[in-house]
Amino acid sequence: MKRIVIIGGGIAGVTAAALLAREGHDVTLCEGSREWGGSAGKFTRKDFTYPVGATLGMGFEPGGIHDRVLRHLQLEQPVELLDTVMAIKLEGRTILYYRDRTRFIAHLKEQFKPKADAIQSFFDEIDKIQHHVRPLMEALPALPVKTLSDARMIMKEAPSSLPLMRYLTRTIGDLLRHHQLDGTTFAQLIDGILLDSMQTGTEASALLGAVALSIYHDGAYYVPGGLYQVAERLKTSAEQDGAIILLGRKITSVRQTADGFLLEDRRGRLLLADEVIGALPIEAMQELVGPSLQSTLRRTYKRQAALSQWATFTYYAALPETIIQDDLAFRQIHDPILPSGHAFISLSQAGDLNRAPAGCRTLTMSCHIPLGQFERKDKERYAQQIASMQDKFETILEREFPGFREHAIERHPGGPGAWVRYTSRPDGGVGGYPQLPSTSLFRAASFRTGVPGLYIIGDTVFPGAGTIGATTSAIHVARQFGVSI
Repeated sequence: MKRIVIIGGGIAGVTAAALLAREGHDVTLCEGSREWGGSAGKFTRKDFTYPVGATLGMGFEPGGIHDRVLRHLQLEQPVELLDTVMAIKLEGRTILYYRDRTRFIAHLKEQFKPKADAIQSFFDEIDKIQHHVRPLMEALPALPVKTLSDARMIMKEAPSSLPLMRYLTRTIGDLLRHHQLDGTTFAQLIDGILLDSMQTGTEASALLGAVALSIYHDGAYYVPGGLYQVAERLKTSAEQDGAIILLGRKITSVRQTADGFLLEDRRGRLLLADEVIGALPIEAMQELVGPSLQSTLRRTYKRQAALSQWATFTYYAALPETIIQDDLAFRQIHDPILPSGHAFISLSQAGDLNRAPAGCRTLTMSCHIPLGQFERKDKERYAQQIASMQDKFETILEREFPGFREHAIERHPGGPGAWVRYTSRPDGGVGGYPQLPSTSLFRAASFRTGVPGLYIIGDTVFPGAGTIGATTSAIHVARQFGVSI
């Protein structure tokens, strides 16, 4: 039985803890903040609970990533399937992203009539690609290939994947150009959808982008309360199976010893481990380890070091139901006043008393901002940047919910500094790396660090962003310790 210490109580960390504890391992889970869930966590102010990130749930359909973990652990998570995933507001249009693929494509063809045939042929090619990618990914192979077991998983599906070879170096932008859709408003729509899930727009890998443009049709869900509910259930499962759960235990250093690892927290308390799983960004793990391990991590992840991540500006508000006219839980708003051109809004549903009292709702709104754009070291300048972004967000929210500025009950703006402070993400970078052809799939970051017994999971390693990606990386590391899932 291994002594395993997991650093970080986000979705990846609690998933790994629950799976390993169920297998009978000696697990200690350390979370530095006072909340579980990390980027999918929450905070509470008075009577209102705010998910720190967007709360659109994916992977809860039968056979989906979260469904597989929950069934393995015999846990239940209430979710509500959405027929309309979200509304996308773009250049005077309201585009409804329907779960039904045929209905969604017909809606797009109606919205962009002059390009209807091209849109149909574009999605036909997307469907062909994802049809071949899905069987390859359902076995959850760990990429890049590092072991014979990894190779066997890939080779099992290799014959059916041969049609994908010509797409290995292509982007979604290439496909748009092929169908004469580049430079159109439709291409802008696709760019926005991809950025929220792949940390890049139409330069995304054609293989992974095809999956991202198809996955909502498998099922998108509203999770009552927020995705932190999933983290709480997994944490409780791990604890019931014997894991030691330490909230507010921030690890500040990880040193290799003759027979394992020695971890120290901010109060000087020590933990011994045979194996360490860092459920945190690659950059954060590099800050924790000593010089000798740092050099190994730098070699392992040198390709990722050259990539630029995104930070985020997030805004939280409580509002009365009386000003809500369009009662969709999720919406993407395109506006040139925003750094990345669009923002995502998550609104609590009526009756979700885990988030707001009766008659009120809470919302979380966020947009990508370039990493390093906010000057956190200059407090006055930082405050000015926060106020400027808050004004832009409230301008948009006033359009979406007329009367918002006058009637909002609470307002809480959050710049990248909040992500550094509360989730320990270096420079406030969230969502992992852009999924480009040159840095994804077989060239992605591995959960294996190159240091025996030291692993990294979460959104900066394959398969990347979102709770689906984080959960998949937790499954990969759990398999290293004999978990069969």
